[in-house]
Amino acid sequence: MDDHQDFFNYISRHFKMTFWIPGNHEYYYYRVDNSGVLDTKIRENIFLVNNCIKEVSGVNLIFSTLWSNISQAKHWTIQQAMSDFKVIKYKDRLFNVDDYNLLHQESKEFLQKALAIKSDNKTIVATHHAPTFVNYPEKYLNSKINEAFATNLTDLIVDSNIDYWIYGHHHSNVGDFQIGNTKLVTNQLGCVKYNENIGYNNKAIITI
Repeated sequence: MDDHQDFFNYISRHFKMTFWIPGNHEYYYYRVDNSGVLDTKIRENIFLVNNCIKEVSGVNLIFSTLWSNISQAKHWTIQQAMSDFKVIKYKDRLFNVDDYNLLHQESKEFLQKALAIKSDNKTIVATHHAPTFVNYPEKYLNSKINEAFATNLTDLIVDSNIDYWIYGHHHSNVGDFQIGNTKLVTNQLGCVKYNENIGYNNKAIITI
């Protein structure tokens, strides 16, 4: 974070409050084993968050990286293909799929507990990884590494009282869609040099 103080200063000046959920790239060339519960104040109005709940203006904001679940059948393929397992450290060794799945379980258990809390507030869930393969980017439908990008949490979404679920990770902007009573939305900048910013809206808002 020390390398990006100018960026944080800009964000602090231009937005009332900002919550930053780390994705996989935030851990490149760093250790991921300290990634459990995060609620770190970067500025008075900027927070680094993971597996935590914030209440803002009568809205419950539920944050999680939501590492996905990788099946045994895809274990080797994904570990060989993904840079995550080549440049992220876990304790004193390289990150592996077993570690990844452990983080997924932690994220899922946190979300289940957070969504089980009774509240009259509106609820927004925000995750880095996608919580469903519904409305998945068409160009990736047959990818052998899809399990590293999304997890099927449809039952949790349907059974919970969630107004919006915001997600990212696959670097593709697909349209808003509905699962149960929850609207799922994404607005991803992605890697601009690869034209992944197509469809990104820097004025996007949610009204709740």
